[in-house]
Amino acid sequence: MSFDENYWSIKILYDMAGYLAAFFVTWFFYRKILRKNELPNPFADPWQKWEYYLLVLAGAMFWAVVISTFDGAMIPGRNPLGGILLSKSIAGALFGGIVSAETYKYFHRITTPTGILFLPWIVIGLFVGRFGAIATGIRDFTYGLPTSMPWGMDFWDGTMRHPTMVYEMALLILFFAIFCHWLYSKRRKWWIRNGFYVFVVAYFTYRFLIGFIQPYSHFWLGLSTYQLISLPMVIYGWKMIKNNF
Repeated sequence: MSFDENYWSIKILYDMAGYLAAFFVTWFFYRKILRKNELPNPFADPWQKWEYYLLVLAGAMFWAVVISTFDGAMIPGRNPLGGILLSKSIAGALFGGIVSAETYKYFHRITTPTGILFLPWIVIGLFVGRFGAIATGIRDFTYGLPTSMPWGMDFWDGTMRHPTMVYEMALLILFFAIFCHWLYSKRRKWWIRNGFYVFVVAYFTYRFLIGFIQPYSHFWLGLSTYQLISLPMVIYGWKMIKNNF
């Protein structure tokens, strides 16, 4: 099996594991934790609901590939096999999904927050998927810069680097624990409406800060592609939280 085939077989395996775990956790949330009358349903009919889901999915997939591939193309030698390397990123997927969702809601005059419909799936799928990033090591290009810190990890190339995948997994665990805790508090309704936006602020703030110790392209004002898309996403999250107070 070639270098590239081995990489993709591992990535697909962990991605599928992430989707499966996300499905069961999401099912548990909607059946055991969230009551039916708490779930947003601003759609005129079932077809409009599926139309919305499909548009969000298409937007997420498109921008996941475009942003990651563009960033990689800006880095000389990014693809060890030569040429432009097609890739995908969760930050790009979130960006594209949010832009698609808000565009659809704007033209259909929908003001109800719908992020809770996606939140468990995103958090769990991303958490499991980061195991795949660790397993593929240097090839995945999600590691950090070399470090002398005692928690540095060797991603199969003999260099100790910041384990940024582990940092991200720690953030996801912390957020999910806080989210679940507040669902059993007096602020349950507020978190159902705003939990997704809190996640957007936390995750993209993390992506902006962690970008300074990751080997991505820094082609404009010393910022990477991911840092540049993180800034409007943080502003978006804060704006939506403010609107829902």
